[in-house]
Amino acid sequence: MSNSIDANDGGPICNLDYLLVNLGRNRAAANRLVQLFLENHPQLVAWLEQAAMDNDISAMQDVVHDIRGSCVLFSAHRAVALARELEYVLHCHRQDGTGINWLARSAALRNALTDVHDELKRYQEESPVSDLS
Repeated sequence: MSNSIDANDGGPICNLDYLLVNLGRNRAAANRLVQLFLENHPQLVAWLEQAAMDNDISAMQDVVHDIRGSCVLFSAHRAVALARELEYVLHCHRQDGTGINWLARSAALRNALTDVHDELKRYQEESPVSDLS
């Protein structure tokens, strides 16, 4: 039996309606946040992968924290849960984490982050700029 945070059940990855409500239905602001996430996605993934390959616990804690914060904005619950779980494991192994394959351990979070990226990209493509002002 798999953990409920390991796979998406086919539903939406993000809750963009919640984001819009919190922004006072300001679609331009929502679009700017989406664009920032899309622009930063490659760097976040690269930073996470490099820190994992280097067994750099401190750098991993920093990037996972940033990832969690970004995903909270979009109510990407699976990615947030995976980030929290990884943050906990990193905290527990901050002194003795060199024997852990952090690249494998962070794979689920990287996949969830890609899912968030893909959904936000679709949102951006379906929301013409003229509709966002």
